[in-house]
This record gives sequence, C-alpha cells and structure tokens, in this order.
Amino acid sequence: MVRVFLGPPGAVDMQGAAFFEGGEITDAHLEDSEGLEALRRMLGHLQGRYEVEVGPRSVRRTIDQPWPSLAATLGIMPGRGGQPALHAVDSVRTPPPAPQVSAPRAVPALSGQTTERPVTTRSVSAIHPPAAPRGTATAAATARRPDTAEFPVNAPGTSGPRATHPSGRRTPPPPPPQTGPHATGESSARYTAPFSSIRHERKRSQAMRTGLLVLLAIVVGGGLAAAASRLGLMQRLRASDAAPAGAAATPATAPGQSRGAQVIAGVTETEVTLGMASPLTGASKELGRQMRIGVDLAFEQANAAGGVNGRKVKLLALDDGYEPTRTQEVMRELAEQRAVFGFVGNVGTPTAAVAVPYALERKMLFFGPFTGASLLRKEPPDRYVFNYRASYVEETAATVRYLVETRRIRPEHIAVFAQDDSFGEAGFQGVAKAMRHYKRAPGSILRVSYKRNTADVVDAVERILDEKRNVEAVVMVATYRPAARFIEKVRDQRPGMIFSNVSFVGSQALAEELVQLGPRYPQGVIVTQVVPLPTGQSTVGIRYREALGKYSPGEKPDFVSLEGYVTGNLLVEGLRRAGRNLSTEDLVNALETIRGLDVGLGVPLSFGMSEHQASHKVWGTVLDAAGVFQSLDLD
Repeated sequence: MVRVFLGPPGAVDMQGAAFFEGGEITDAHLEDSEGLEALRRMLGHLQGRYEVEVGPRSVRRTIDQPWPSLAATLGIMPGRGGQPALHAVDSVRTPPPAPQVSAPRAVPALSGQTTERPVTTRSVSAIHPPAAPRGTATAAATARRPDTAEFPVNAPGTSGPRATHPSGRRTPPPPPPQTGPHATGESSARYTAPFSSIRHERKRSQAMRTGLLVLLAIVVGGGLAAAASRLGLMQRLRASDAAPAGAAATPATAPGQSRGAQVIAGVTETEVTLGMASPLTGASKELGRQMRIGVDLAFEQANAAGGVNGRKVKLLALDDGYEPTRTQEVMRELAEQRAVFGFVGNVGTPTAAVAVPYALERKMLFFGPFTGASLLRKEPPDRYVFNYRASYVEETAATVRYLVETRRIRPEHIAVFAQDDSFGEAGFQGVAKAMRHYKRAPGSILRVSYKRNTADVVDAVERILDEKRNVEAVVMVATYRPAARFIEKVRDQRPGMIFSNVSFVGSQALAEELVQLGPRYPQGVIVTQVVPLPTGQSTVGIRYREALGKYSPGEKPDFVSLEGYVTGNLLVEGLRRAGRNLSTEDLVNALETIRGLDVGLGVPLSFGMSEHQASHKVWGTVLDAAGVFQSLDLD
C-alpha cells in the first residue's frame, strides 16, 4: 500500500492511499474521491510525502487492472528516443556523492540482474538519458542532476536510518497506521519520503508525481516496474508540466468500468449506455424516431423495475439522416467521443454497410438493427452482430408464395419496385430467390427503382404501366413516402394492381400517407411484418401499449416501435444473463445461451453460436379503406 499525504509542509490537508494485490492496483482513495479519479489527483498534486506499508489490503476494488493498462488509462503513453524513463539502482545509506564523483556500483534492475552483494536499500530515480557520455558518471550519478529527484527507500525486513531526500533532510515521523474500511491486516514494513524540497514549482510537481509513480512500480514488483519504464511515464508528466495553467487534461481512453486489464466503455457502477445511429431528420425520419421510441420503452420499463444487475440502461440516438456518408461520422462520435458500450437498433441497410465493419473492427456489439439485409446474416454469423427480425429474403419469399399460390398471379406478371441501393438490392435478391422456385431467372424479372431519400418515381411508374409488360402485382422494397407516391400514380391508371411492401417501409407512416389521398389508395395494400399487430391482443402487444401509454403518452402504436420494444427487451435479457461484471465478450456469450425465450410474440426466440437471428417469423397484414391494418394469412 502507498499512503499519500498532500499539502504544504507542516500543513497536510489531504490524505489518501493506493492499494496493491497480486500485481494489480486494486483501490485508491483521496478525501472524497476514489478509484482512478483519486489516483489522478494524487499524481497532479505539487507537495506532500508518501509512505509504503506492506500488509494492508483494501476490502474494496475500485481499481482492478495491471500497471500497463492503468498507465494507458491515465493517459501515460510510451516514450520515444531521448525521452525520460524510470531506472532502479542500488544506493548507499549515506547522502549521495556529488555528480563528479564516480558512482557506486549500479545494478540495472530493469534487466533483471542482481548485485554481487546483499541489497538493503533501493533507490528509484527518474532520469533523462544523457545526449552523450559524461565521463564515468553512471545512471545513479545522472539521477542527481538538479532537475531530477531521488527517493531512497528502506527495503522490507532491513534496518537502517530513515530514508532521506537528496537534500539530506530527514522525513518527519510517520503518522499512525491507517484504520477504517479500506485497510485490513497488520503493517509489516513502512517506508517514507518527502516531496517538497525542489526549488521551482514545476520541479516540485514533477518530483511529487514521479515519486508516487516510482512507488507504484516498487510495490507492484520488478516486472511491472520494467513495464512502467517501457511506457516512459515521465514523458506524459513533463508534457503535463509544460501545459498552460488551467488546461484540461484529455484522458487517453473513454471513461468506463474497470475490469482487470480492460476498461469497459459505456459501463459505470450505475449505468450502461448503448448507442443508435438512425434517421431523425429527412424523408425517413419516422423510421428512426419510432425505432428509438421502442428501444427506449424497453429500457425505461427495465429501469423502473430496478435496472439490470443494479444498472440503469440508457440509449443515446444520433441522427445520420439515412445517409451512409453521415453514418460513419455518427458511429465514430458514439464510440470514440460518447463512449457507448455497443450499438442497438441502427436503422437501414446502406447505413449498416458502413456501420457494421466499424463495429466489428472495434469488437463492439451491433444488436437488433432495423434491416433484414443479408449482409448482417452471414454463415457463420459475425460474432458481434445479432438480429431480432426475419430477413428480407424471408419476407419477400412469403410475399411471392402468397401472390402465386393464393392469388394465382403468374410469376412473369410480378414486378419489383425497389430503392436504388443496397436496401433495394437486398429485397430484390429475396424476390429472385423465391422466383427460382417457379423457374424464373433473375434477369427476366422487371425491376424499377428510385433514388434514396427522394420520392421521384416518375420513370418507375411509366415502366410499370407499359402495356407490353402486363404487370398485375408489384413487390415494393421502398420507404413510406416514395411507396405512397408510387401507389398513387399507378393506382390512378390501374385500380386493380396489387401492391405489397416489406416491413422496413414504416407501415403506419405509409398508411397515413395513403389515407390522405383517399380511401381507394390504402385499400388492399399488403405489408409483411416481423412483429404481430401492435393493436392486437398478443401478450407482447398488450405490454407494449402499456409501456407506450406510460413512457410516451400521445404516441400511437406502431409496427416499428413495437419491433424496437422487442429488440430492447431481448437485449435486456442478454444483459441480465451477462451478470454484474459486464463486458462485450460476456454479453455475446450470454446472448448465445438464449433458447426458446417467450416474450409474448407467439413464437420463441433463440440465439446460438451458429444462429444470431432470433426470429424467422413473417406476419401478413393488409390495409383497409380507412388505413387500418388487418391480419392477413400468407400461407
């Protein structure tokens, strides 16, 4: 244990301690702060002294990571050529000789060598490697340059005078052993050294912090001391000294829960924060808004019941406008600036094409995106990507089968209206796969398109109305606004045309757009769904509406927000199974144990190491003239 006393000489006003166990720094406290914050404050103080006691242990674990990881957490980065480092050398029990005198026999402790004679006292010095040899001076002599500080310490189990500062002044008597909730056991040895005799304030600051870092290395052990040397601790300390007064220090890593050698971003003792990249503005904003509402409902409900393993679950949603170029920026902001634990409920396929590689590169969870694209459904699945919903292939296959086998429409009379990007391509590939069953090659399928985030459907409408094609049904892979415009233009010329769309359309938004046009436009429009009717009497539907009325009063039930609600609850179950000591790997392992989970959908949800899609169920719905969705049996 290192006990630290901070303040001007003779007027110590703060006391703290740092504890070590099994090569790890386990706890630190300083007045009203604890953990890493307490350690940062210790390193930043100008004056004081320290003691080392062997024996006491803390009953808490506010810090739990090896020294190299802790150094990185505190922003202490590896040094480079010519930068200072920590070196351990033998010392004598008398004041050190002048620099021009040959140094006593030195032992390079970082190399693992030992001395030829018993070592009873050890000195650790912060030194600058000289630009060129200076006579016969060794590391010990170099350490006594005016801008460095030396801290001799009595070794455990030895006798001798109390450690002295390079000035030769003795330390004041040590205070009584610490008592209270942090320390247990009897102290078997104590070492002290002062930190206030260097003349200039900058040098005092350097000496104080250097001494504390040196003691950390001593107590933790030679191996970690060597690691500290390689990290070049003094480089960051000198950079801090050179910074303008009042400048804020930027941590090297985002704040988070400490777990062994890992710092878990987005996880604190009381909260776990997830991020979402979704369209909150633009032509598809309703999709992002509804998905956020649904996930938030699940989290709010869990938090009201006491949270998950003692933590509240929070959602941070940022707007990417459904534009992949913006998605990259949003993902970086969420991960690198906002320090989220993982991602949940991201909206869109073209945006996922950007977001998924980023999440995989950083080994971050990418859970329950609002898309059925195949790029998120690889075999075997990507370890960190989990889907709740059925795929577009499954949705369009159900639609084609219904049109051909139930409505008796010839396969060659079915066309596709799709967004001109990866979302539209994913839907078209689903149709093409289903058509192979009916001996139709992909090249023979009429495919028309529109540009993302527009409602420019003129060309698509003209091609569908071409008499030579004799189109009777259109499978749409589109968002609500261009889909409504397309239905309007085609239905004006072909009242009997059958329209269907996949769940990503934004069903309620589509219904509202069509109702405004008149009752003949919504009538008979089919939409496949990955959740049951949000207004139905399923258990999940009833619980969802209760949560909606409590946490988002005024919002109408919606298929997208219900999907978000199911997705959020599925993630909450995974978090619960992962336990209190949370990490991404633990959560992934926990999710893969979910088998036959019943959330009231009418179908069980399951994951596994080879199965990262919880549901394969497709529900059929159809609009009536009033724009109200009714159940439709697709089989």
